[in-house]
Amino acid sequence: MLPCPIAEDNLSSLSKNAIDVLHQLSYFVVERARTARRFIKSTGHPSPISELQLFELNKNNPIEGLHAFLKTLQSGNDVGVLSEAGCPGIADPGNLAVQYAHSHSIKVTPVVGPSSILLALIASGFNGQNFAFNGYLPNKAPELSKKLKSLEHKVISSNQTQLFMEAPYRNAFILTHCLNVFSPHLKLCIACDINGTTEYIKTQTIKEWKGTDWQQFHKRPAVFLIGK
Repeated sequence: MLPCPIAEDNLSSLSKNAIDVLHQLSYFVVERARTARRFIKSTGHPSPISELQLFELNKNNPIEGLHAFLKTLQSGNDVGVLSEAGCPGIADPGNLAVQYAHSHSIKVTPVVGPSSILLALIASGFNGQNFAFNGYLPNKAPELSKKLKSLEHKVISSNQTQLFMEAPYRNAFILTHCLNVFSPHLKLCIACDINGTTEYIKTQTIKEWKGTDWQQFHKRPAVFLIGK
């Protein structure tokens, strides 16, 4: 399970060990082949990129195709799993490869790397002993409002920090709903462009967020957190 930078081209966020392990591999399960090839090439992989074998794991590939690809493991080949950003298996489909490995008694090794979810939590000031990552919330207004209200209830009733995400081009949409749904004194943290040159992380109450131009977060990868 191989990490890649959260901010594009920020190879300094990866350890020498992560790069060394990557360079030992010729087989990869990836979320998107094009971006994976670009990342692998940027690390200075010793093999020509054209000689590497990549299986693109997305909704268009049946699980049978993944299983056929992973049969290479049974021939003694190690396979690396890559996400689009950060650590694989978190908010991406890389866990499917891990499920296969466990069910076939194949060793799974996680390699340390950056996680936008954990980095956002660390920088938010919210409770780090009781938290939940909710992934992507409903994309329709009524369902989204209902979900946001239920997350606020969890914060208030159990002091459980709630984390969630949205497609970058819909950041203004979800933030507008946060402003309309949440209580004025609930705290919201916006953590975007983590590890990048334009990194922005700020926590304040909903009341204090009022009047903010949400367009400044348009198309910027972000993690959102609410807490006390």
